[in-house]
Amino acid sequence: MSDAWYYADRSERIGPVTASALKAKLAGMPNAAGVYVWTAGFTDWKRAGDIPELWGGGAAPPPPFAPGGATMAAASSGAYAASSSGPYVQPNLVQIWFGFSGRINRAKLWLVSLVNTAIVSVFAGVAYAIGTIGWVILGLLYIAVLVSGLGIVIRRLHDRNKSGWWALIFYAVPIALSLVGFGISHAIEGGVGQAINGVFSLISLGFYIWAFVELGCLRGTVGDNRFGPDPLTGKDV
Repeated sequence: MSDAWYYADRSERIGPVTASALKAKLAGMPNAAGVYVWTAGFTDWKRAGDIPELWGGGAAPPPPFAPGGATMAAASSGAYAASSSGPYVQPNLVQIWFGFSGRINRAKLWLVSLVNTAIVSVFAGVAYAIGTIGWVILGLLYIAVLVSGLGIVIRRLHDRNKSGWWALIFYAVPIALSLVGFGISHAIEGGVGQAINGVFSLISLGFYIWAFVELGCLRGTVGDNRFGPDPLTGKDV
């Protein structure tokens, strides 16, 4: 049996971890026998209490009571799919919009981006109509949208097998370049300052185009990568 294990913690799939690491984790859980786990060779998720090797051959503690029998979906509020490349957790709406771990595909990035843009546009019109309170609400909403956007970008980078820190390259760097160019254009009068500003602006645009292609156009890693299983496993892409 494989030494790469996964386990369900609330609504997220955690792993891969080694069998010894999983045993250590289970030892600190009050209802360890009821935790769902998966490894290569399993056709579906199983309770840890039903797998003797996780308990050193000894008896597992009794599992928690679940009326009518617990299922993986009931235990985690998410749909899990087991495949040859490992299980993938289908995120719920909250996880899609505000999650920061795991991977997400291009379709969900575009979905979140378009819906967020539409929401901000609608509330901007409402704020203009009702005044101060509307602008306060819009400001809070805009903060939520920024957090959502950062989360979706980080998970899309994970799908491309890149660290979330790449978000700094795609966003912070071009903003910094634009500010530097703007500062130079005001420090150096005349056409020279404007020309330098134009060069910095073009470089910034190049970063934005790179981000657009990387995040919005290119497929993620085929199969598992270090951030989790492929969200497109089993789909035609």
